[in-house]
Amino acid sequence: MNETGTHEAPENGEPRNEAPMGDRAQDSTPPRGTLLERLSSAPAASAIGAMSDPTKKPGPPVDRRLTTRRMLTVGMLLPLFMLFVMPMVMTGMTTHSSPRHMEVAVIGSASAADDLVTNLQDSSGNSFDVTRVASVDAAKTQIAEHDLRGAYDPEKGVVYYAGANGRQVTGAVTSFFDKVAQQQDQKPTERDVVPLEDHDPSGTAALYLSLGTILGGFMTGIILSLMPTGSKVRLALGVVMPAVFATGMIVYGWAVFGIFSGVAIMPWVMLFLLSLTACAVTSGLMLSMGPAAMPIAILLIPLLGMSSSGVAAPLDMIGGFYRGMHTWIFSAQGISGVRDALYFDDASLTVPVLVLLAWMVGGVLLAALGTLRQKRRHLFAMLTEQEETSTALAVGAAAA
Repeated sequence: MNETGTHEAPENGEPRNEAPMGDRAQDSTPPRGTLLERLSSAPAASAIGAMSDPTKKPGPPVDRRLTTRRMLTVGMLLPLFMLFVMPMVMTGMTTHSSPRHMEVAVIGSASAADDLVTNLQDSSGNSFDVTRVASVDAAKTQIAEHDLRGAYDPEKGVVYYAGANGRQVTGAVTSFFDKVAQQQDQKPTERDVVPLEDHDPSGTAALYLSLGTILGGFMTGIILSLMPTGSKVRLALGVVMPAVFATGMIVYGWAVFGIFSGVAIMPWVMLFLLSLTACAVTSGLMLSMGPAAMPIAILLIPLLGMSSSGVAAPLDMIGGFYRGMHTWIFSAQGISGVRDALYFDDASLTVPVLVLLAWMVGGVLLAALGTLRQKRRHLFAMLTEQEETSTALAVGAAAA
């Protein structure tokens, strides 16, 4: 339109075409600054975002009813998973429970003690591994440090055991050595080296307190990963909430079980590390894999952790599968660590703490990688082809 208000035709006589709105949107300038500044300006990551890729062109629209049916089908897979997997994992630790290479000892230094060790080893088969210790003090120390399940003094007819190992272990040890004492025409006497608290007669308080912190950390990890919130908020809540859960379990154990008669610093530390690791691992799996990681987290954290901890069922009285899981599953090591911090003051907590820290670092790294991948996708979705190439080169140079 010229000054007189009339439209002017272009010089070549062809009509002028306006740029479509979609092209204008593509020409919009993305956030400027360094690569880190661009990544920080991208939308917050979430477990739902791990399943989407904004750099891909949207496909054809999907019927809403089909989407609803798909969501319903996927939602029902989790209850079906619990239906089949949970009984399979949990019942395996309760069936065919009997001693399997349970480590016990005979106290004595004379040749008669060696002869008794040989006879007991031959008669017990694979049920018990019988050795000899030189003194009662040495036997008590090894029982308190988990090197032995029990010991027998043939001269005095005394059976030593740790009641904190649970009723199944106590029953197996006393039954085995009571028969030996009767064969020697002695009346067996029992000595509990590591007794349970009066309000925890079954020795399961550590399991229940640990399960509370595990589920608290697990649910916190799920909620924080589903919410599209900043990494600093996730980090802060991911540390504060496990501390709250650990403190709550200590108060609960003191008020209900009455098992914390003194200072409970080490039990609190183990409960906190257990909940913190559960939160970190759950968040890492969810942010890197999306909601599909939920069954994996359920299997790894509460199910295998509780069944292979050695607290719910003694590892030397159930199948070898659970012994193998106990070695590297953090929740199993954490639960047994809580039990040791509660009752076995002489037992080392080095292995449980190292396993927890290793899994925690792995969960944090998974969460960081999942967050970076989502932010990178959003960043590349806003870039032009030239800027995408330069940014890709920058990312490659930074990785190298």
